[in-house]
Amino acid sequence: MNAEQIHGLMGLLGVGNEEEQETSTLPPNAVAAERTAMGYKPRSQARPNMKVSVRQKPKVVEKKAEPIWADTDFKENAGVVIKDDGDDRKVPDYDILFKQDVGSEDVFLNLGQKDGSSDHCHEIVVKIKLPNTELKDITLDVLEQRVLCSSKLYKLNVALPHPVYKDEGNAKWDKLKGVLSVTLPIKTDIKYFSDVSDLVREKEN
Repeated sequence: MNAEQIHGLMGLLGVGNEEEQETSTLPPNAVAAERTAMGYKPRSQARPNMKVSVRQKPKVVEKKAEPIWADTDFKENAGVVIKDDGDDRKVPDYDILFKQDVGSEDVFLNLGQKDGSSDHCHEIVVKIKLPNTELKDITLDVLEQRVLCSSKLYKLNVALPHPVYKDEGNAKWDKLKGVLSVTLPIKTDIKYFSDVSDLVREKEN
């Protein structure tokens, strides 16, 4: 092995590079050309660290289910009938009435602070006319906000003007008239007083 081969091997191993750079009087371009001619390959350098941006997964916010009917919509949607597509049964005639318990103290003294508005009624009466129908063919479902009644010929799905106690009502069937009367107590926050003593105790408390 001659001196030129030894010098080339030292260049491959990186031996004496720093001394060569310090003692060489040639310009940088000439030094690079000389190394290339001798078979010198510069060592590869690692790439600098790259800045990586990390995307955070967006948080999924669960939305609470909203009620189908808001409290303020009861009166506005009272009597609204839902007709099922593909159902050929007729929507029967019906009436929605209000029932109020009125005593002598309300009529003459107005102690209960009641008036004739539906807000001061205790019960809702839904009268459904079902001619040519037998009692055994009637299906009745009462919800807090709706009344559903169906038979072979009729189907009714109607909204109520006030929320009711669905499990505390009663129904009566008039066979001669073909009318089903459904009486439902109204949910209300209005407080009534049965007599003067109740009113006085409430004011004292």
